[in-house]
Amino acid sequence: MNNSTSPTTATMATSMFSFTFQNVLAAVFVALLIIFALFGNIIVCASFYTFRDLRTICNYFIISLSASDILVALMAMPIWLILQLTAQELDSKVVGSQALELWSFVDILCGTASIMNLAAVSADRQLAITAPYSYAEHVTSKRAIVVICGVWSYALFIAALRFANIPNNGYFHLNVTLSFFVPLSFLLVMYARIFMVARDQAKRIGRTYAHEIKAAKTIAVVIGAFVICWLPFFVLVLGYAYNENFPVSMEVYKGIKWMEYLNSCLNPIIYCCLNRTYRRAFQRLFFRCMRRAHRDLEVDSTAMSLKGVTAVNYSSNGINETKMAEKKRKYLRSPLLKRSKEKANV
Repeated sequence: MNNSTSPTTATMATSMFSFTFQNVLAAVFVALLIIFALFGNIIVCASFYTFRDLRTICNYFIISLSASDILVALMAMPIWLILQLTAQELDSKVVGSQALELWSFVDILCGTASIMNLAAVSADRQLAITAPYSYAEHVTSKRAIVVICGVWSYALFIAALRFANIPNNGYFHLNVTLSFFVPLSFLLVMYARIFMVARDQAKRIGRTYAHEIKAAKTIAVVIGAFVICWLPFFVLVLGYAYNENFPVSMEVYKGIKWMEYLNSCLNPIIYCCLNRTYRRAFQRLFFRCMRRAHRDLEVDSTAMSLKGVTAVNYSSNGINETKMAEKKRKYLRSPLLKRSKEKANV
């Protein structure tokens, strides 16, 4: 065994990382994104599971969207965090080529699933507003689940195509077209129809369908945030599709990726700010957790006090038993007891 290679290996591993103030600050920022993305989207899922008034068809797709954001936070962001501390640009020596492949695969999978879920939501809102009387008949929970399965199957298919050897950077063109521009065009058509119908029927509808219109506005803000956060990334992919030496600095690339991952934190904030039902659900869930924590604390304190009382009782009982035994011994040794025994024998 050659021990001379150990210092060299250690030196190479150390040289791969650069713990400058800028890199550490970037890593801390990504860590905060991971925490906020997990916390916010888990609250959305917990609220959906806890409160029945949130279990609507529209929110089925919102939960699917939150699932994609949680997947990004668990599988893609940690690798991006490690890469913030590297001295080289996306070097596979740091995290491994397989980890980089997984990172890219999850990015494409979750990005495609997110926009396809938004497309499904827009179709759901379009049917709820333009055909309110037949909506409940045509849109059921089972059909919504089938659509969600189709959305994730489509996203998985697009992400898996990156492992196919498509010539002339064909996958870049395919990815940008099928994962962004086609679903985005569908979204714009759906929402144009929604707001045209809502405007034309405003006088006849009155407040009856105000909830659906508010939900549509909330989803429109979610879509706007998605486009703002993801458009630079797909523009960059399109640039690489036409020119493999597309000029972009590492700082710009990092900024684009941060915007992409920031989107995973925004949706719960949008729901809380714009959707009264979600806002109330978040508050109720928070207070329920606080009451449960307070109740558990009271139970623990009560149990501790009961243990203390039991211990005191045991100790007092022990003292009483000792006193009684001592009195009994004194009585048995007393002269009065001996005289009574002698009289009895006589």
